[in-house]
Amino acid sequence: MKAVFLVLLMVFSLNLSGCTLSSNIDTSQDMTPRLISVSDDLQTSEMVEEVKSAVVGISATVDGGYSVGSGVAIASGGYILTNHHVIEGARSVKVYLSNNVESYAKVLYSDSALDLAILKADVNMPYLDTEPSTNLKVGEDVVAIGTPLTLQFKHTVTKGIVSALNRTLEISNLGGTSTLMQDLIQHDASINPGNSGGPLINSAGKVVGINTLKATDAEGIAFAIPIEVATSLSSKVIQNVNYTAPKLGIFAYDVNIARFALKTKAQNGLYIEDVQKDSALYNAGVKNGDVILSINNLDMNTSIDLRKLLYSLNAGDEIEIKILRDDETHIINAKV
Repeated sequence: MKAVFLVLLMVFSLNLSGCTLSSNIDTSQDMTPRLISVSDDLQTSEMVEEVKSAVVGISATVDGGYSVGSGVAIASGGYILTNHHVIEGARSVKVYLSNNVESYAKVLYSDSALDLAILKADVNMPYLDTEPSTNLKVGEDVVAIGTPLTLQFKHTVTKGIVSALNRTLEISNLGGTSTLMQDLIQHDASINPGNSGGPLINSAGKVVGINTLKATDAEGIAFAIPIEVATSLSSKVIQNVNYTAPKLGIFAYDVNIARFALKTKAQNGLYIEDVQKDSALYNAGVKNGDVILSINNLDMNTSIDLRKLLYSLNAGDEIEIKILRDDETHIINAKV
């Protein structure tokens, strides 16, 4: 895979100067807790005015300073989505509402592999509806709202188009390891460090993704996590704050990536690169190089398919997996 230089969209500072916002509450902002519904005939500027009250700036106090990012409310009760890397290692988290009100927030759930985190603010606030990224079309208008660079730039709005769908990127981690982020939305709305965790919004005022990365050696190449991954997870966490996502003990990715690398000739499914020893699937007979075609009769063609299925299950549930191995299909039963 060709290397692409990427940057996580987070600002980190070693001092707290410039962090103070105006204490004057902006009464023109309607912060009544509600699902924001946007009319289809609104201009972009009108749509943004409707939705921005659901977007927050975020500062997370960490050792040596604080990080700055963005977030968006997606459920009643002050439940906010952001990126894992925005709040990683945070001792406390503050959110900054569009009416200049500040509130503390608690981290309910965080997943470094997905780069997603779920917060609960101490205050209720308006929230946005979501639209699956599968409904997006290349060339469609999108808007990014976030906090680039510093908190004084919170609720900055940029506009662009969907440039591509289902992008896969290899992200280098500290310690020399790497992570594959799959099925990302590529767009060209201008975003900068601090936009991490902010929403990517379509013309109907619905969240289609969570901004996470941009290319450092090019202009107009940014990436967002499809919202359906986050909503599947957040619905579980909201129902049960002690929720732990079940695991299969495998590292798998979209089969088209494996086909490009000449690892398989399969036309659909998820290619298993590695099966963790002593995991349930390992003990059930799943092997490296197998291709998952379906689980519980649901087709598995993308990592999103797999994530959505996992978030519908609980630890201990039995699953039926159809795999392709050496051009032959096999049925394997296992527990998550």
